[in-house]
Amino acid sequence: MKLLKSILNFFNPQEIKCVVCGVDVEKHEHGICSKCKKQLPFNDHVCLKCGVDIRTMNDFCDMCGKNQLVFDEARSVCRYEGEAQKLVLRLKFSGQKYLSKPIAHMMAEVLQKQNWQFDAVTFIPSSDDTIKKRGYNQAQLIANDICDIISISAVDIAQKVKDLPPQEKMDYHGRFDNMQGAFKLKQKPPQSLLVIDDVKTTGATLNEFAKLVKKHGCKKVYCLTFASRVKQVPTSQL
Repeated sequence: MKLLKSILNFFNPQEIKCVVCGVDVEKHEHGICSKCKKQLPFNDHVCLKCGVDIRTMNDFCDMCGKNQLVFDEARSVCRYEGEAQKLVLRLKFSGQKYLSKPIAHMMAEVLQKQNWQFDAVTFIPSSDDTIKKRGYNQAQLIANDICDIISISAVDIAQKVKDLPPQEKMDYHGRFDNMQGAFKLKQKPPQSLLVIDDVKTTGATLNEFAKLVKKHGCKKVYCLTFASRVKQVPTSQL
């Protein structure tokens, strides 16, 4: 048996490790073992508009019930916590670009469950300073990998032109105000778009991007992220 396994490994080497725990995984598991995948904080019952995980039987979260978002629908794979958060931080800040592939495969699984029709796939651009420091745009890496899976090419249609102050301490509406004028189009958008990003917090970034492309003729904008924060808006901010 060992000899047979050695021969098979010689002709078809796997050498794939789980990106969470490091155990050997099969090629079809796309870099994450079944045990670790089950432990990810997957979204369950989600808002039909923004895709955030909600713990009630309502169809829409408090944010979407009282605030108008420009994009048509958004979905996320996981809540931004636990191992999902760690994967994003490793991809963004530790140079572990290979993580875009398992993340993209999980996002593609969610995408296949949606009844979305789109002409092209694009991504939220990073600023020139961020690209210079990090060396890449993680959203673009994920978008390219998703496009490989669904056999379509990603289009680079916008650039980030505004240096934004940190948003961590901003309230809900402050984040939306902060994003105004952040992007500029490089080319005319298609009639419908799928926009890829790593994390959705309030949806302000995706909303600003959707405003821009719809202003220039795009009719439908769907958004897909790996993770989204579960955060309700205080009543005083509505």
